[in-house]
Amino acid sequence: MGIKTDFKPNTLLQNTNALAAYLPNGQLFVAKNLEGSNLRKSLTALANEYGRYQDKIYEVSTEDDIRNTTNLISEWESALGIPDQCLTSDTTIQQRRKQIEAKFALMNLTTESDWIYLANFFGFTITIEHGSQASLFPMTFPILFSGSVKAAKFTMIIKFMGLRKPGNIFTMKFPITFEQQTNYVLCLFEKLKPANVNIVYRWELE
Repeated sequence: MGIKTDFKPNTLLQNTNALAAYLPNGQLFVAKNLEGSNLRKSLTALANEYGRYQDKIYEVSTEDDIRNTTNLISEWESALGIPDQCLTSDTTIQQRRKQIEAKFALMNLTTESDWIYLANFFGFTITIEHGSQASLFPMTFPILFSGSVKAAKFTMIIKFMGLRKPGNIFTMKFPITFEQQTNYVLCLFEKLKPANVNIVYRWELE
């Protein structure tokens, strides 16, 4: 998606000249190009309405781009079910656009790179380690598996790089309200993870 650069509304003069060009040449319509003539005034008035129509087409074509929408942002949010458990419309216009784009195109997390990209899209850097690859102890809280090989197999350890562990990590209930701005990302991860997978969240600076 991108701003429609192949279309731009005409000026009033351009639209007036375009309408005049559709009229036949000859003595009967010579006034079409004479400023101040009644015919030219009529064409200008009609061209003004064409211009308003073109302006609206351009507005809609521009607002249709999620990354630039302003006037239609509420419609985008409504279509995608925002606000929801994790995302809110009570934030900056830039964040609202990112949330819309993410929910529209980035919520199908099937590979490890999908998880990393979603976090990165919102400005966070994470690493992912699978429980079966990690040493189970010592393990910092929160510990979401008992230490068994089976539980570890279905555990994913996500570390937020460059961040300190929020002070109110417990307990995880929707909506999650952590002290740091990772709240909606963690909420999304919990919402999008497979039902049989547990996630352990860790922070590089904990």
